[in-house]
Amino acid sequence: MEDVFGRESYELMKARLKARVSPKRYKHSKGVAKAARKLAKVYGYNPDVARMAGILHDWDKGLDHEQIRERVRELGMQVDPFIVDEMPWVLHGPTAASALKRDYPWLGEEVCRAIERHTSGAADMAPLDCIIFVADIIEPNRTFADKEGVERLRALVGKIPLEELYFQAYKYTLQFLIDRDRQIAPGTLETWNALIPKFGFMRVFK
Repeated sequence: MEDVFGRESYELMKARLKARVSPKRYKHSKGVAKAARKLAKVYGYNPDVARMAGILHDWDKGLDHEQIRERVRELGMQVDPFIVDEMPWVLHGPTAASALKRDYPWLGEEVCRAIERHTSGAADMAPLDCIIFVADIIEPNRTFADKEGVERLRALVGKIPLEELYFQAYKYTLQFLIDRDRQIAPGTLETWNALIPKFGFMRVFK
């Protein structure tokens, strides 16, 4: 393929994704691709690369919990046993990244890392990592109980630096989980504590 992130490649991978996930998940993935492309244009990143990462971020989302566990074993991944046993739903990012890296090496490290990190984030996010993490939350098809919080995130696009936007999205996600008594993956609070010295003094959500 002459342009691995161009329209032809994108349509090919989009069609392959469609065969793997539910119609609702496929619609969401197209929304993330659209939002990622927009964020990339705003923040000076390659929009075609962002679009590809966006469409593929939920590559393994169609797998049920036992299939995800089997995927971890199949790929030979070293994963915290607690996550595998108790929180397999957070593994679709890492398993997708590992499988895509194996099956489509032309996607490259940046795209696969962004896919890997789109559920749990990290303290040292690269620009594409931030774009996919945020796009997954603000894409237009997303509906959350806290619609106001998502709208505030959408309104911040282009008004604050990308890393700050990621911090606000991370904070929103953490609050969302706590407010609904959801489990929090190991490492999430460590990431939060690592982000606070850099961004904690900001009060964007007054």
